[in-house]
Amino acid sequence: MNSEIQKKADLDKYSIIALIIGLVVYPILYSTDFVGSIFLPFLSDQLTSSLLNDNERTEWWYFIFSNLLFHWIPFLFIRYSLIKNNETWSSIGVDWAWFFRHKNWFIVFFSILIIAAFILPTIYYENELPVRSQAGFIGPISTLERLVAIVVIAFTAAITEEVIFRGFALTRLKRLIPNPWFIVPIIAISFVFIHGEVRDFGQTLNYIVFS
Repeated sequence: MNSEIQKKADLDKYSIIALIIGLVVYPILYSTDFVGSIFLPFLSDQLTSSLLNDNERTEWWYFIFSNLLFHWIPFLFIRYSLIKNNETWSSIGVDWAWFFRHKNWFIVFFSILIIAAFILPTIYYENELPVRSQAGFIGPISTLERLVAIVVIAFTAAITEEVIFRGFALTRLKRLIPNPWFIVPIIAISFVFIHGEVRDFGQTLNYIVFS
């Protein structure tokens, strides 16, 4: 019995790898656009010009799909860690059944978002879509972009960030650090770097408080 408790208290190699990927590698690569700097030299001149051109939407699509990549890879490492340790999602506080119990609310919510995706472009922009959204760089413009944004924001960012930074990181770091007040700053600082480049002290402090 004691050995079983001790085993649960220790971190195995799969959990350690998942933590490093989620709390260190992912934030650093995301905030420095490391992947973009690697692939940019191999892209065609036309595509590179399109990415760097403020008058085209290529950069927005690059941002969206890079977010998919950066969010789901750490998530898959966590899933693999749970499988290798014969642990369920409940071991990190995730209850997928909750979504099914409240499925009617989600159906209504996403139906509204989908309807809005078809209506809002006409309301905001009438017949001519601009190059840049009124909401800023990450704001979607067309109906297609809004539908994709629903998937990326609602399913990708919302789910994966909760699993990575709240569920997995909190429960696994607690096996090493009993006091949660030492765990929260670690997660908060990591959370800062997955929301873009840290440009100044004020922005950094704002992200830390928000996280």
